[in-house]
Amino acid sequence: MKRTFVLLMVLALGMSFAGLSVEDFSLTKPVYSPNEPGVATVTVSNPIGSERVSAITMSIDSPAEIQVTSAPKMSDIDAGGSAIVSIPFRVTDSARPGIYLLSVTFAGYKSVGGLGSSQTSINTVSIPVTVVNEPELSFTVDRAVISSIDTVRMTISNNGGQAKNAKLTTVGQVSLYGSDQIYLGQLSGNKSVDLTLDSRNAQDGPSDVVMNLEYDDELGIPHEMNFTIRMTVRNERLDLTFSQQSGIITKKEGALKLSVRNDGTETLKDIRLSFPNASIRLKDSDEMKFGDLKPGESATASATVFAELPPGVNSVASELSWIERDVQKEGTRQIPLTISSDADVGVYLEAKPLPLTIGTEHTISVLVSNLGSYRIENVDVGIESPALSSLDLSDKQYIGGLQNDDFSTVQFLMRANATAEGDYPAKVTVNYRDQSGEWKQRVITQMISVHDGVVAQESPLPLIAGGFVLLVALWYFKFRKA
Repeated sequence: MKRTFVLLMVLALGMSFAGLSVEDFSLTKPVYSPNEPGVATVTVSNPIGSERVSAITMSIDSPAEIQVTSAPKMSDIDAGGSAIVSIPFRVTDSARPGIYLLSVTFAGYKSVGGLGSSQTSINTVSIPVTVVNEPELSFTVDRAVISSIDTVRMTISNNGGQAKNAKLTTVGQVSLYGSDQIYLGQLSGNKSVDLTLDSRNAQDGPSDVVMNLEYDDELGIPHEMNFTIRMTVRNERLDLTFSQQSGIITKKEGALKLSVRNDGTETLKDIRLSFPNASIRLKDSDEMKFGDLKPGESATASATVFAELPPGVNSVASELSWIERDVQKEGTRQIPLTISSDADVGVYLEAKPLPLTIGTEHTISVLVSNLGSYRIENVDVGIESPALSSLDLSDKQYIGGLQNDDFSTVQFLMRANATAEGDYPAKVTVNYRDQSGEWKQRVITQMISVHDGVVAQESPLPLIAGGFVLLVALWYFKFRKA
C-alpha cells in the first residue's frame, strides 16, 4: 500500500513539472498504399509558466512496415513556445492492410527551483498510419448508343486492392430502370454486369452518364466515387412506354399483363407485340394485341407465358408492328421484364436424444434444403417454441449460400421447458436472398411431442420420426438427380 502511494506521488510530481506537451499531429493522407511516401507532422509545445526546455531529443519507434526516412533535430523551446516537427516516412512494398502505430518520444531538460538542478521532461505520441491497397477501377461499356430503355453491358476492371460490398447507382437524366441500385458484391479483376438504362428523359445527342459507386476497402472502410461514361442518346420516334402489371416466376407458366402508353404525337393503330426469343414464349397466341392508341392513351393486353429467364430485371427483345398514317410499320424494342425467383426451401427436424423430456437438454438439428432452380444466399435459420428454451448465445444459426438441390444442417442446444407433456408448435424461420436480390422469409410450423420422465420411454418418435425422416430427406436431395 505504501509503495503504491509513493508511486502515485512520483507520477503526480512528474505531471506537475511536465514541460513538453504534444498539442496535435496530422498526416498528409488518411490512407496510404504499399510503397507510398508520407509525412507525419507533430506540434510540440512548452506550456505557459514552465521553464525553458533544452537539449530536446526525438526518438522514433516504428514497425517494420513503416520506414522513417529521416528524423529532424529539435531546438530548445521557451516557456509558452512550440515547435512543429515533420517526420517523413515510406510504407514498405510488403506491408499488409492494417493500422500501424508510429510512436514518437520527445525528451528534454528544464531547470528546477532556480538552483542549477534540472529535470527530464518526456512526452510520447502514437500516430496511427492506415495502410490499404486501394482499388484501381476502370469502367467500359459494350455500346456507345442507347435509346429509350436499353441494356448495356458494363465491365469493371480492378487492378488494385479488393473493393467489397460494391453498390452502383446513377446520377442525372439517364437512370437505372427497374431498380434504384445494383449490388455488385466484390470487385477484383474483371467483372461484367448488365445495366438497364432509362434515357427517355435525356436530351438526344452526346451525353455524360454519371454513375455513383459505393464500396468498402480491404479494412472495411467505406468509400464513394462518381465516374462518367460518354454515350449518345437516340430516342426513337415511336414513343411507346411499356410497363409490366403482373409478376412472372421463372420456369413456371403464368399470366403476363402489359400496359402500353402512346407518348408520341401520332395516332397508332393495331399495335401488336411478339417475342422472338425462345427464353419467353407466348402460349395460345403468337402475339399480344393492344389495338389503337391516340396520343396520351393507354391500353393493356394479357397472355399466358412461360419464361426461362433468370430472376431480376431482364431486357427482352420484342418485335412491334403498327399502322401509322395508313402505313404498316415494324420495329424492335427492348422490353424490361421483372422475373421473380422460384426460390423455396424445405425444412426437416431431428432431436437428440429422443424423446423430448421435460427439464432435459436436447440438440435440435434443422436441415434446410434449397428447392428452387437457382442459388440462394445469406441463409440463416431460427427456431422457437413455447416448449423449448435456447441455451445458445444466439437464437439464429447462419448457413450462407446454398446451390439449388443442395442442403445444410445447423444445430440448436435447447432445454425442454414445457410445464406439461403434450404436443407443442415449433416455428422454424428461414431468411434468405434469391438471385434477384430480393429478401425472402419462409416460416414453417411443425408439432413436437414433449413427455415427462415417467412416460417418455413409451414414445420413441416424438419429433417427426426422428433420424429416419432425416435420412430419407438426405437421400432424396443428394441422389435424386443420379
